[in-house]
Amino acid sequence: MKWLRSDSYSIPTVLAVGLHASIVVAGLVVIDFGDTEPPKPKKPPIVNATVVDVSQTIIGQRESEQREAQKQAAVAEEKRKDAEQNRKKEAERKALEDKQRQLAQAKEAKEKEDAQRKREDEQKRQAQEAEQKRVAQEAETKRVAQEAEKKRLAEKEADDKKRKELERKAEADRLAEEKRKKQAEADRLAEQERKRQEEASRLAEQKKAEAAAAKAAAEEAKERAVAEAQMVQSISSLINNRVTAAWIRPPSARNNMVTQLRIHFLPTGEVMNAQVTKSSGDALFDQRAVDAVYKVRRIEELAKVDSYVFERNFRQVDLIFNPQDLRN
Repeated sequence: MKWLRSDSYSIPTVLAVGLHASIVVAGLVVIDFGDTEPPKPKKPPIVNATVVDVSQTIIGQRESEQREAQKQAAVAEEKRKDAEQNRKKEAERKALEDKQRQLAQAKEAKEKEDAQRKREDEQKRQAQEAEQKRVAQEAETKRVAQEAEKKRLAEKEADDKKRKELERKAEADRLAEEKRKKQAEADRLAEQERKRQEEASRLAEQKKAEAAAAKAAAEEAKERAVAEAQMVQSISSLINNRVTAAWIRPPSARNNMVTQLRIHFLPTGEVMNAQVTKSSGDALFDQRAVDAVYKVRRIEELAKVDSYVFERNFRQVDLIFNPQDLRN
């Protein structure tokens, strides 16, 4: 068989394993598993072993090589275990980091969630406060509107009462004024009638007085006109006589020769100028008539005549000069 070969480590290995197994079995046999009494110390079994130096044999060399291989395998296993341990540690570290990162993320998420919830709570609180404020403002607005409406109604009632009182007073004043106007109109008509009667009486008296005055004035005017006419006739004859007396008869003068003169007098009676308005046909006859007027020069009686009579009759005098004692 293969494990019985001379270059194999099977036989020494089996022997060593058997020796150790015998020791273990012997130890288990002498152990007391009772629970009531403590185990009594037993003397270890005495194993008589004979030391065999197999290192000088082929088997010993192979075992040495095998041990070296086992040692290298153990080193490799140790390295593998170290690597596995390091891998586990790295995995644990990464797992720890992942866990810490997850915890940090969870913490951050929780903080964000808390912040979001806090913001939402704050927004909700602000919304509630805003709603409460809005409701309060609406209530205040409604209260103010009600107060304003109440005040408006009170003012309207007061205004209506005041207006009615003013209307009543105005109506009373109107009636009183109407009564006063009617009385004033009656008084005015009575006064007007009284004045009319007085005026009628005055006019009647005035008319009567005017009629008397007119009659007296007419009589006076008639008398004055008669006196004025007589005076005018007298002074006109006086002027004609004085001009005729001052006239120098020309050789060519004949009966029925007539010259019409216009003489302008001053209020003092002085002759201002004289001119022929209608010729007799004889220039010398006409000139002698004008010379006679200037020769008279002044009629003293005109200075005594009333200015009104003078202006009407003697400011300008038209004299018809017609001597009667001429030759045929």
